Amino acid sequence: MITVVYGIAALTGAAFAAVEFRMLWRFLRNRREIRTMVTSSPRPDADHDDDSDTGPLPLVTIQLPLYNERRAAEQIIRAASAQDYPKDRFDVQVLDDSDDETVNIVARVVDDMRADGIRVEHIRRTHRSGYKAGALSEGLEHSDAEFVAVFDADFVPDPSFLRTVLVDRHGFDQDDVAFVQTRWAWSEPIQGFLASSLALLLDRHFFVQKPTRAFIGNVATFNGSGGIWRRTAIDEVGGWSAETLTEDLDLSYRCALNGWRGRYLRDVPVVNELPEGMRAFKQQQQRWAKGNAQCFRLLTARILSAGSVLEDRIDEAFLLAGYGIHPILMTNLLLWPLAVLYMDRTTFWVIQGIMALVVIVAPVSFALTVLERDERLSLRSVVQIVSSVCVGIGLMVNNTIGQVQGFLSSGGEFVRTPKAHHMPSEIEPERATPDAYLAPLHWSFFVELLVVAYCLASTAVLMTAGEGLWAVPLVFWAICLGIVAQQQLTTTTA
Repeated sequence: MITVVYGIAALTGAAFAAVEFRMLWRFLRNRREIRTMVTSSPRPDADHDDDSDTGPLPLVTIQLPLYNERRAAEQIIRAASAQDYPKDRFDVQVLDDSDDETVNIVARVVDDMRADGIRVEHIRRTHRSGYKAGALSEGLEHSDAEFVAVFDADFVPDPSFLRTVLVDRHGFDQDDVAFVQTRWAWSEPIQGFLASSLALLLDRHFFVQKPTRAFIGNVATFNGSGGIWRRTAIDEVGGWSAETLTEDLDLSYRCALNGWRGRYLRDVPVVNELPEGMRAFKQQQQRWAKGNAQCFRLLTARILSAGSVLEDRIDEAFLLAGYGIHPILMTNLLLWPLAVLYMDRTTFWVIQGIMALVVIVAPVSFALTVLERDERLSLRSVVQIVSSVCVGIGLMVNNTIGQVQGFLSSGGEFVRTPKAHHMPSEIEPERATPDAYLAPLHWSFFVELLVVAYCLASTAVLMTAGEGLWAVPLVFWAICLGIVAQQQLTTTTA
């Protein structure tokens, strides 16, 4: 039984690694073309409407979903209102579900923007039904714009954002483009162990994975913020849904299954903030892991039976199952001492050869990301690669919990990810409820400690049995989990 379960986990993990290696190979083989595709006008030879430069620009609604964002609300409202776009061709919706000081801050800033001639609407709900998806849907009922831009609270779009995507870059030059996603960029400089690790984990997606998938014709996915949607596409597939916690991924695939496609512009950055501390990052990752599992459960059958609508249905299924690598790693860890002690040694060696794919794919992927992002490797970047691998592995407990929850339930509470904005000066410290935005210590922290203890106890057992060499992976896993656990002991607010 140990051999069967351990073998299945190894083969499944190797399948994930093989899909990733295939993507990396395509990236390397087509690197120049990929760069050109995502850093130039999508179709420079396309026939554009000659009136687009002289006639009225399309109507755009900018949606800002907020929930208790007293530190960020003013900044994003002002940034959205400062677009270099005709004032009569865009409006701003502040979708404010807050129940704290944020409400008053938003009301004041909205009044200021209206005085400047900006059309801003402060939309309040008496409930948080559907969470972010529900708020976005509510906003659409108040808009008749052709395009809808979405920004989370910590984003700061450049004043040229709308004009760049819609006009200069001809983002919607083809009628089947449902949305245009731009690249998330981080406030500079990125310093410190945790921040640099988190930045590299996310940069891998935006510098390597997303551009490659766009080039080879895979489904482009919306990342929840920093993009513009065509309203017709949203309506045609049934709108935003709160059935998953990754409403952006869900809507992207429902559009793809209906013949729509997305577009990614890597050289159009939108500055935003990294999660403030490991607790906040774990919240975000667990929400994404749970939402991905929900999307996999709800959409995989439709994807595999989609026929010619999708280019590579197997790749799409693996993308939806992406967070499944964490339960696989957990299974490998828990079975490791039993496999060392009781499995046939030849079979064990064969399985380790298969697992080697899983071991090396992450550092290779991170190294390519650094080369693409920084154009060189340095001692500092090598440290970042190692730390990112450790943090990624150390999240296995947290993300496994999210995956299990996602397979067992639909929807759920959308837990905000605290960010490190500065407190607006007009909020008196004594009225700001200092602990209101404290990222709580999730119960998964204690499970991580138990798994660390299991690793150390298993190490002692293997060393006693004369298998000290095979105890090394357990020590490494304990270190990775210990790093993630230790980082949670520093409490931060946002």
